Amino acid sequence: MMFIFGLVFFQLMIMATADCSPKLDNAVVEDLLTMLIKYKGGSEFRNYRKLRDIPAFTASLSASRKINAKDVVKFDKVWTNNGNHYDPNTGIFIAPREGLYHVSTTVMSVSGKTVYVHIWQNEIKTVGLFPGTGYSEATANLVLHLKKGDKLTVKGGGGHPDLFSSTEYYCLFSAYLIA
Repeated sequence: MMFIFGLVFFQLMIMATADCSPKLDNAVVEDLLTMLIKYKGGSEFRNYRKLRDIPAFTASLSASRKINAKDVVKFDKVWTNNGNHYDPNTGIFIAPREGLYHVSTTVMSVSGKTVYVHIWQNEIKTVGLFPGTGYSEATANLVLHLKKGDKLTVKGGGGHPDLFSSTEYYCLFSAYLIA
């Protein structure tokens, strides 16, 4: 690898000392870029992580709900669901492979009421959200190490059941593989 970079540096030094036309300069740079892409694996490099291969979903809640303690919130309006690893009927995202995932949820309370929820990894409660009274929002963003088959959900925290949403989609749940 050091040899390739040395070769590129040598080529650039030659360009700097020679009287080159702009067309020749562009051709040399294009050749160097083509050589580096081929060195990195050609078409495999360009298609390394196709969008459809990245586990990712975003779903929203389309109507207000009352949620009891440990009720799973079923975000029913799916915006993105690469690989179909999120099920809007159950509200569960199942990690298709091990990795670091960015996880996010936003909730809003009903006018004059409060809501309390947690993001769960399997049966372990993680971050809680308690936005306050009446049309208040709270958002949590976290990075979790998930193993293949781990489940992510948003569940009610108990005692504060009034989750507000509408076709304006104030509540959402999202996760995607980052590494």
